[in-house]
Amino acid sequence: MQPNGVSRKTVLAEIKRIRALDNGYDNGNILCSMCTKPHPLAKKAFQTFFESNLGDPGLFPGSVQLEKEVIRELATLLHREKAVGFITSGGTEANLMALMAARNIAKINQPEVILPESAHFSFTKICNLLNLKPNYAGLDSTFRVDLTEVEKHINKKTVAIVGTAGTAELGIIDPIEKLSEVALRHGIYLHVDAAFGGLVIPFLNGKKHRFDFNSEGVKSLTVDPHKMGMAAIPAGGILFRDASTLDFIKTETPYLTDRIQYTFVGTRTGAAAASTWAVFKALGIEGYRKIVGNCMKTTKLLTDGLKKAGLKLVVEPSLNLVAFRSGDTKNLAKKLWGRGWFVTYAPRYDCIRIVVMPHVKRKHVSAFLKDLCEIEKF
Repeated sequence: MQPNGVSRKTVLAEIKRIRALDNGYDNGNILCSMCTKPHPLAKKAFQTFFESNLGDPGLFPGSVQLEKEVIRELATLLHREKAVGFITSGGTEANLMALMAARNIAKINQPEVILPESAHFSFTKICNLLNLKPNYAGLDSTFRVDLTEVEKHINKKTVAIVGTAGTAELGIIDPIEKLSEVALRHGIYLHVDAAFGGLVIPFLNGKKHRFDFNSEGVKSLTVDPHKMGMAAIPAGGILFRDASTLDFIKTETPYLTDRIQYTFVGTRTGAAAASTWAVFKALGIEGYRKIVGNCMKTTKLLTDGLKKAGLKLVVEPSLNLVAFRSGDTKNLAKKLWGRGWFVTYAPRYDCIRIVVMPHVKRKHVSAFLKDLCEIEKF
């Protein structure tokens, strides 16, 4: 820190210069992110509430009200009006809170958790932090977690099973309804990581997927409004089926305006809740259905173009996420980056993954396919 401050004009000019180093969503060349350009009202709401702190709720009752309303909206959408929860820093914290609850409920020495091989990498961090032993269940031919593998790993130390509704690499929806039956039969906590799919699946036209509290065994569910919810970052979410679960994750706060905290992060911006609330109100069910529908139409345009170009899909997309391979997929990803297309290479499946978020338009997909064909010389 320098001895003396500089002028406001100088600070803003430097901020603008440095911000220009970042990539923006408007160009449509960010094809690998599960986040997108926030809704305009999300930005306004975030700015209005940027001083609020949900970690000290007695001082910010308006922010608390908005968080409660957001959770109620999510709970209704996910078929459990009595569900309770919080806006978190993101999916990692939400998943952490779920597995912390499962571990504390079980009260087992050397606890273990069953994860699909396709589970998000956040669970590696979480298992290290909570001292949980991860047991990985293999996938079936459709890249969904294999139920036989899950059953094989269940033992007396198992405190939780995790399923995913929208895997980060392939967009796969695990058979949550079947996992629920397994969990109920063995009396084991089931958590669903729907960080991405939670605000996509309910708005899909056509085939319906049972992934939420409709399945009795689902005890908690992660859903991130800062992904397809189009809220400002950071806005994750955790919902628990029963309020009694909160007793297992509470921490006393001896000097704040509320004597108990439930989230892992202490200081939480009320701006995240306000941002989410604003978008939920502005769009409603039909607004989200239209946005998801447009993303799925653009996804179809992309997949049709890839097939026409002779590239192989890893799996037919269920969500707005496409994974494909070429003769040298890793090298192709590098060449696409060289042309300004931000894709990611997923070594686990030797594929390039593209997430067709709302900022990715048909014109962007057409331009991408043109460059792709030039690189591959089709």
